[in-house]
Amino acid sequence: MKNESSKDATKQSDEPQTESKPVSNPAPNPTTKAVQPTNGLAVAAMVVGIIAFVLAWVPFVGFVGGIAAIVLGIIALKKTNGKGMSIAGIVTGAISILCGLVIAFMFFAGLALLGGATIEGSKVATEINKAAANYSKEQQAMVDAKKDFSKGQTAIFGNFEVKANSVQRNYVPDNEYSAAGEGKELVVVNVTVKNTDTKSNQISSYDLSLNADGVANTSNYLVVAPEFTGGSLSAGATASGNIVYEITKGASSLKLQHEESIYDLKSSELKTLTYTLAI
Repeated sequence: MKNESSKDATKQSDEPQTESKPVSNPAPNPTTKAVQPTNGLAVAAMVVGIIAFVLAWVPFVGFVGGIAAIVLGIIALKKTNGKGMSIAGIVTGAISILCGLVIAFMFFAGLALLGGATIEGSKVATEINKAAANYSKEQQAMVDAKKDFSKGQTAIFGNFEVKANSVQRNYVPDNEYSAAGEGKELVVVNVTVKNTDTKSNQISSYDLSLNADGVANTSNYLVVAPEFTGGSLSAGATASGNIVYEITKGASSLKLQHEESIYDLKSSELKTLTYTLAI
């Protein structure tokens, strides 16, 4: 028994002894970084800055949005992450503010120009209305003015004073080829015409016809000196001379006649005014 126990002890001493080691957790890898949370303010600054830049052409929108983007970007810079987006928000916000200022300036300048144009347009409209009112008043005065004048009177034919100085009926020219036709007679009327307007006005012998018993006759080609040539009469100027007419022989009622057309603003139609002066 002693031999077996000593053998067992010797056997156990000859076998290699295995030592138990304590289990420990592996050391953390120093190259591994913890994931940082997203900087929401930086994202907001960048998004607001981009939106403000896109809408910078709208008055005040780009300006206000740019300020908001800069404020958000500055606050976001205080955090450790998202600096790139923060800077992007600040830059786009600054550009948006600049664009907003330009647009606002153009907006107010446009309003000023529009206001000035409106005022000028109002002044022009007032002047046009005033001129139209004056024109209408003048035309109405012509409509209401006396049209028929008796023998010996100085007639008012619109802007002209007309006076018949003398009348020679049955005039016989020296040239027989210029004599009156069968059943006709030549009448020579010496007239004086004065321009009473404040501006020059045109008049000729063809503007003065001779109404014989209701039939208006224009001036004849025959010339009897001194001839009435008329022309452009300046304000206050006068012209005198003879006008020859060929009328029905023996007509009892003779009148110098002048016609003038005016546009009536009230009725929106063209009217013809007829003036007469008995001779």
